[in-house]
Amino acid sequence: MNNYKTKTEYEHTLESAIATVGAAIADISRVKILCALMDGRAWTATELSIVADISASTTSSHLSKLLSSGLISVISRGKYRYFRLASDDIAKVIENL
Repeated sequence: MNNYKTKTEYEHTLESAIATVGAAIADISRVKILCALMDGRAWTATELSIVADISASTTSSHLSKLLSSGLISVISRGKYRYFRLASDDIAKVIENL
């Protein structure tokens, strides 16, 4: 069995990826979080909740959605978790939007 995708499989994957990104950025609070992360540094959830002007629990929910969509990644350092954009490619996509 080969690992190559047919054109239809590729198109379906591309369509799914676009829909996932669209759903992730459909909320203004998530967009505020992503824009804050555009500076290239890693932020704590508390810092991001302040920037987005939302509660800690709401921030947690939004960060989960952004993590599951692959737009951000998390780094654990001791008792702290730091969030950043998943890659430079993600930053380019956001910048182009």
